[in-house]
Amino acid sequence: MALTAPPDHVAIIGGGLAGLTLALALRGGIMLSPNALRVLDSVGVYERVRDRALQFDVLTFKDGQGQTTDEYYFGSEKLYGYQAIRIMRKELLDEMKVMLRERNIPIHYNSKLVTIISDGPDEVKFAFDNGQVASASLVIGADGIHSAVRGSFLPQVKPVFAGFIGINSVVQRSQLRIPDDYKLPATVMAKQGAFLLVPQKPDGSELFIGSQRRIAEQDWEALRKDKQKLYNMLQENKSDWPDVVQSALEATPVDRMGFWAFHGIPPLASWLSESKRIILVGDAAHAIPPTAGQGANQAFEDVRALATLLSKLSPDAPLDKAAALWQSYRQDRVKKVLDLTQQMNVKRLPESERAKLPLGSFWSNQSLTRGEGGQLRWLYGPDLAEEAEKWVQELKQAAHS
Repeated sequence: MALTAPPDHVAIIGGGLAGLTLALALRGGIMLSPNALRVLDSVGVYERVRDRALQFDVLTFKDGQGQTTDEYYFGSEKLYGYQAIRIMRKELLDEMKVMLRERNIPIHYNSKLVTIISDGPDEVKFAFDNGQVASASLVIGADGIHSAVRGSFLPQVKPVFAGFIGINSVVQRSQLRIPDDYKLPATVMAKQGAFLLVPQKPDGSELFIGSQRRIAEQDWEALRKDKQKLYNMLQENKSDWPDVVQSALEATPVDRMGFWAFHGIPPLASWLSESKRIILVGDAAHAIPPTAGQGANQAFEDVRALATLLSKLSPDAPLDKAAALWQSYRQDRVKKVLDLTQQMNVKRLPESERAKLPLGSFWSNQSLTRGEGGQLRWLYGPDLAEEAEKWVQELKQAAHS
């Protein structure tokens, strides 16, 4: 039986950013853009973390001579309502957990989902590795790219390695030779590809640095432990980079080395189980590589729209029909974001690889020359709560027509 009223018991599997945001929304070291910040503002998080984050508008693309060749707007209060922020992931998660406790929303730790015992028609029953069995009228799978919830009804879907890793570290800004009027954050382009220089901490005193490279799939845990190997990979062709990058490489500490292997999942025909009582959000539904900074941002969009819908369920707007509208809209949005992400991936390839590609294969912000800066309004402009309200009204009108 389809839900025809706001659910009184929702189980959210997964304690990452999507899961905690949904928990807040149902009750009334990351780049976040206006589309995500609008969501965080709606649940009271933004005002509590804004001053603990670095605020900025533009990622600048620089050539080897330090000239600006392109810009990518991560945010703009004037254009999109919010500046972008960079905040430590742990700091954001910790603040969200505090807010959940303030609102008496429980978080159950040390409870790993092992199986969905039954799915519908009136509830979902599930079991954890500690032997506990529970049930809920609705289960939200916010448990990441290796989602156990997704595996319960789409067992054939597995993460796919995209062929890239981002090798990274952290350096102190004071150790870098940054030219006067050199705008940060920046992506420095050279013949071997792109190098990121991204300030973090509110005062920008620390920089996240790194470079993307093609690599064969391998034992990621072994690579993660081999910090010297990661360091050596990042230092390759050091002399070919401009001086500002060389100074970052000289300041790179071996013990702070890390990497991110870019994975995705094939497009899913449905983010909903057959009963519509299990719903996937975030990386469980659509893992997005980090190149355009939209992975977590799209998860926030998922949960804001879904939370609004769930609060408006009625006989005229039942869950099955409302969730279908949500899914259709979100899948279309995510496809456009994946296209943008792929273009950004290509833009960061070495010159020799980019030269082989047709025009239009990589992203170029024409607004740089027009001075408008509004090319990404399609991405940053929509208010997902307002969109969800429109779907509810459509369903109500259809029910009485």
